[in-house]
Parts: sequence; structure tokens; C-alpha cells
Amino acid sequence: MKRDFVGLIGARGAKLIVGLATMFVYARMFGVSATYDAWIWSLGIVNAIGMMLFGPITETIRASYAATEHREGRESAEQYLATIGIMMIGTATVMTIVASVLLPMVATDPNGDRTVHAQASTDFLRIMAPSLILSQMVTVLTAHLNCQGRVYPPEIAGIVGGGAGVLFITLFPHLPAVWLLPGSYYIGLAAPLLIRASFWIDLARSAALLDRAVFRRHARGAMAFSLPLLLPYALGQASGLIERQYALWAGTGVLGVLSYALFARNTIQAVFTAALSAMAVPTLARAWSPDDRSAFREVARQWIHQCLLLLTLGSIVLFGLSDLLTALLFGNKIALSAQCMLGEMLRYYAVAMISVILYLLGGSMLLAAHKGKTYSILGAVASVLSILLLVAGFPVIGILAIPVALGISHAVAAWMMFNTVDRADGSAVVGQAAVRAAVIVAAGSLIRLIDRAALVHLGYLSGRIALSLGMAGLLCGAWWWFDRSGPRRAVAIG
Repeated sequence: MKRDFVGLIGARGAKLIVGLATMFVYARMFGVSATYDAWIWSLGIVNAIGMMLFGPITETIRASYAATEHREGRESAEQYLATIGIMMIGTATVMTIVASVLLPMVATDPNGDRTVHAQASTDFLRIMAPSLILSQMVTVLTAHLNCQGRVYPPEIAGIVGGGAGVLFITLFPHLPAVWLLPGSYYIGLAAPLLIRASFWIDLARSAALLDRAVFRRHARGAMAFSLPLLLPYALGQASGLIERQYALWAGTGVLGVLSYALFARNTIQAVFTAALSAMAVPTLARAWSPDDRSAFREVARQWIHQCLLLLTLGSIVLFGLSDLLTALLFGNKIALSAQCMLGEMLRYYAVAMISVILYLLGGSMLLAAHKGKTYSILGAVASVLSILLLVAGFPVIGILAIPVALGISHAVAAWMMFNTVDRADGSAVVGQAAVRAAVIVAAGSLIRLIDRAALVHLGYLSGRIALSLGMAGLLCGAWWWFDRSGPRRAVAIG
């Protein structure tokens, strides 16, 4: 399991590099502007619709497939996957038609003024509506490959597609932003569809042979398995939309700054989400037994240790290099105040991500233990608490209220999740998380001191990069050795 996990994390790490390259190109070409704010706002709406409708099924499809295969055999599991494909792609097609008509109305200025933001948002929403279909096609294909044990091909295709999208922007920089940004997005989104073209023929054949009674049975099973997640997903997406709206109200460019910080956060989160959904949930589900939880606890302990170890290393780098990253991203493209705002956001997110990953781990354990309703309730609690903290904190600390609310709300929910599995787990996991947060802040602050000293005394960027990266590598290596050499000091479940 460790080798597969590290391999998948490595593939996602390569995708992270492509993501950073994308962010660099976006920062240099679009900076922070009303048009880029419109792109982030529009993309957020389209993605929120997709996640609200399909997120719960996407998260549970692999565990459901594994459970169906275990109970009824491979043939029934393939019928289940065909049912999911028909449901998701068919619903996405209908929603695309509806969204193409209704979404552009959302961008209309209430006063009737054709502002830059309103015009760009209308264009982006109209162009991005069909992505609902493509994204579900990719989800179905990826789930099919993952269920067959082929975890890496979709990741590699995503890396290639992301790189091709960046190349598209760099080759045609003079095209309008309304073409460049959606074009790059669609290239990266559609790339995984090229992995196995014959899958769609097989899916169509399976769908044609699918008995209606079997379809209804699998559809009811899929909905019942994923229904508990509907509320937390809906509230989570609503929370994201509220965050973006607050940033938009804060002034032109603030939403752009938030988007770059979210880009880093979401890319890191996607690394762990992929590993947990593709590998952790099925593994935990197979280990779960209400009569003897020892095997389940051992598997959970391994996943918690691995995730916290790798997250701590990544967060040390993100925290410590936050100032350097903003300078590299923008150069002189945006004002110094915007760069400082972004650097501070990155540091806050570096710490908050501990809570997010623990929340995902706790949710994976609850799903595997057939406690989906509990996951739903606690997910809803996290989203509501995050919204309340954001509303209360925004007038006081501004945009920083977003990562603060995220970290606190998900820490509370994660603690409750682990307590649900075993009352001793909540305190132990939170304690380990606090230790790692302190390590991230201490090590990251030391890297920042080295970076500032290099900026003052060396005066050139290459020396600054060399010293900062060297210190980051030294500190990360020390923590890797310490944590791996003393695994019993890590989280011990049960």
C-alpha cells in the first residue's frame, strides 16, 4: 500500500508542478484584473453546480463498486458502473442545456450596466456550460480505470493535458482572454478521455444490454450510498461561492488574489483526495469489521501517518517560500500590496490544510465504516461553521477570514469524526495535528528569515532561490527522518 500511495502522490506531485506552471502563466499574463475576476467567478459557479449534483456519487463510486463486486461479482459491478455512467452523463447533458440558457442571466448587472466584469462573466458562463458533460465523462472513465487497478493512466493524462493547456496560452498570447482561459481549461479537462477510446463503445454496449430492473436497482443503490453526502457537498459549494462573493465585494483584483491562493490549496488537496478516494476508501472498506476493528485501525493508522507526513513537508515548503513564490509569479505585474496579500494567504492555507486533510481522512473512515449519515451531518456542521466564521471574521481581518474559517471549521469536524470511530482517536489526532502545525510555522518562519536575509544581502534572485530551497530541503529532510525513524510517535489508532 505504501508503494502505491507514494506512487500516486508522485504522479499528483507532477501534476502539482504543472499546476504551478499554469498559475505562473496566468499570473504573468492576466495578473489581477476585472476580466480575471470574472473568469474565477464564472468557473466557480459552473464547478459548484457540477460538485453539488455529482460530487457525492463521484466520492462514493469506487467504494460502491468494490462493495458490489465483493457481494455480487465482477459482472454485477460492471453493470453498476454502466448505470452510474448513464445517470451522470445523461443528467449532465440536461443540465448543460439548462445552464447555457440560465447562467448568463446570473452575470447580468442588477442596474443594467454592461461592466467589464458583467460582460466577461456572461461570455465565460456561456462557454463553460458544456464542461459539465466533459467533466462527468472523465469521472466515469477514471472510476472505471481505478476500479480495475489502473490508477496512474488518468493521472498521467491529466499532467499531459495540463501541460498542453499551458502551452496553448503561451503559444497564442494575443488571443482574447475569453478564448484563452476556457480553451486552456478544456484542453486539460478533455485529455484523460483519450486514454481508452474503446471504453465508450463498451459502455454503450453495456448500457444497451442493461435490464431496466437492474438499472433501477443499481441506481437506487448508488443514490442511497451517496445521498448522505448531498447536504455537506451542497453546503460546501455554497460556502465556496460565498467566499468568492465576499472577495469580489472587497474590490477589483482581490478575487484574483484569492484564486491564486486557492489554486495552491486545491492542488495540494487534490493530491490527497485522489489517493483517498482511489485507494484509502476501498482499502478501509475491505478492512472494516464491526466485530473486530484491529485490522481497520491498523490501516487507518498507516494512512493518517503517511498523509500527515507528506502534508507537513509540503506545507513547510509552501509556508517558507510564500514570499518567494509571489515574487516569482508576478514580478512587477501587480502591486506590492497584492503580492503581500497573496503571501499571507498562502501561509494561512499552509496551516489550515492540516485540518482539511484530517477531515478527508475522517470522512474516508466513516464511509468505510458504513457511517455515511454521520459523515453527512458532520460535513454540514463544518460548512455551516465555516460560513458563520467567515461572516463574523471578514469585517475584522478581511480576506484572511477565509483560511481561518476553513481551518477552524474542518478541525472541529475532523475531531468529531475521529471521536465517532473511537473516542480516543479525536484527542490523539488533534494533538498530532497541533504538533505538525507548530513544525510548519517554525520551519517555515526560519525559511522566510533566510529568504529575507538573501534578499537584503545578495540582491539577486538566483541566490535567493538557492538559499531558500536549500534551507527548505534541509528542514524537510530533518522532519522526514524524525517522523519516519519514530513511527510510533505518529498517530496510533486504537
